[in-house]
Amino acid sequence: MELSSRTRREHWNRLREGVDVLVIGGGITGAGVALDAATRGLVVGLVEAHDFASGTSSRSTKLIHGGIRYIPQLHLSLVREALRERQILMHIAPYLVHPLSFLVPLYEDLQRPLGLPLPAALRPIMPAAVGLGLWMYDVLAGRDDLPPHRHVSVEEARRLVPTLRPERLRGGYMYADAQTDDVRLTLAVLRTAARHGAWIVNYARVAGLLEEHGRVRGARVRDELTGEVIEVPAGHVINATGVWAEEIARMTGNAPFSIHHSKGSHLIVRRDRLGLGETALVIPETTDGRLAFVVPWGEYAIVGTTDETYRGDLSRLTVTHEEVDYLLYHVNRFMEVNLTPRDVLGVYAGLRPLISAPGKSSAALSRSHAVIPGPQGFLSIIGGKLTTYRKMAQDTVDLLLRRMGQYRPCRTEEVLLDGSENYAEARQLLEGSARQFEWEPGIVDRLLRAYGDRALLIQAIAVERPRLGRPLIPGVPVLGAEIAFIVRHEMAVRLADVLFIRTPLAILALRELPETVECAAEIMGEELGWSAEETRKQIEEVHMQIQLALGWAPRDT
Repeated sequence: MELSSRTRREHWNRLREGVDVLVIGGGITGAGVALDAATRGLVVGLVEAHDFASGTSSRSTKLIHGGIRYIPQLHLSLVREALRERQILMHIAPYLVHPLSFLVPLYEDLQRPLGLPLPAALRPIMPAAVGLGLWMYDVLAGRDDLPPHRHVSVEEARRLVPTLRPERLRGGYMYADAQTDDVRLTLAVLRTAARHGAWIVNYARVAGLLEEHGRVRGARVRDELTGEVIEVPAGHVINATGVWAEEIARMTGNAPFSIHHSKGSHLIVRRDRLGLGETALVIPETTDGRLAFVVPWGEYAIVGTTDETYRGDLSRLTVTHEEVDYLLYHVNRFMEVNLTPRDVLGVYAGLRPLISAPGKSSAALSRSHAVIPGPQGFLSIIGGKLTTYRKMAQDTVDLLLRRMGQYRPCRTEEVLLDGSENYAEARQLLEGSARQFEWEPGIVDRLLRAYGDRALLIQAIAVERPRLGRPLIPGVPVLGAEIAFIVRHEMAVRLADVLFIRTPLAILALRELPETVECAAEIMGEELGWSAEETRKQIEEVHMQIQLALGWAPRDT
């Protein structure tokens, strides 16, 4: 279905008429709530102050997982819930959520494997302790489609990750989880919600709540593109704004909860520079008593993440030299690669909206979620993580319906996300275009894994406009036709959003990005009818964002 600037205006005008449920927040949590409510027959509106997925939902480690580090912390209910959601997501979004094998290497000198402190006297039993934790992980997963964990020898561990340091290596364990593209997942949920009747609008900021006799009855919403302010009547308002949830809740007079902002930074490195195959590597301990990951992602690898309390500006998040050095140190400690900052192709950081608990560090805080009632007509959904977004939405709408005195069963365990229905059949058609456009290996796979059967719409644009069938940056698998698709079918309105959020260009090729800005602006400007002045403004905005993002670059450049 079309979700363009034209339909954005239609959705905006439709909001004036009122909705049963107004969702504030267009990240994965708000998207999930909108889809759940719409599939239960409610009239739903969703507004997002910036672009969809522009916050935490575009800056995760891109994993759908139970969280093995929560086993030593005995957060077993969270692990069980996340593992069940992992199985559901592999069913409803088969092109977006894929199995991924992980290697946990075991070394004789580990003091806190997987975050579990081990006294010196107990270190000889470390392999058995880690194996027991992974056995529990399998049990909590129940019967699903992923293989159980298994022990691997030193030789097999080195075969799976040839650059693994051999000194004091005692073998390890293999286990399975899953991987996704967080932005594409969020947009697929939003497209599915719109297909079920939800009215969604980006760049629509809530300026205040409408209240009457102590009950919230909607919101005043400002169109950030035009400045127009409208009132949106709503039977109920759902605050699903993640790290901004406390700020929105204060609009009711007070916030009955506190959000702890935890910063997670990531690096992007070429996979061949790491000698990494198809197996992800678990860095089994860090200097601050956690673990980290080196995850294959196409021809690249994601290294992450940090976990530190953040008290700065929520809208100006950058990666520091210290965070880059921290992650490089831990990669070099366990891999024979000797990475330097010059090997880092890109960086990104996000904030986790954790439920605050006095006296606990960021790493120790639970990733559980909570639905917090406010005044009549107002609910907040806080905490949680990417993997559990669907269950978070279900719990939110369940409570909403109880407050409405209704019962309507949740359907989202079975609703296929947009792009899923015919994606397997789409491969053959796309491979025809691969020959026509002489695409490099991996482009077809990336298109299918990002868009599912909607990749055929991108193919059609490339056939219609052949120059858009080429990568925007040589060697980086992002096509010009994707920009046109994102504008026509996903409501993109700003060039910076396309380059920094909707596509992975800024993550994979930040240094080369300035060379393609004008080409990308031309494509987007043709789709949206930009004037020369508007095109120049959009290009300048991107260059400013590039300079901000390059703040992590090596100090001697």
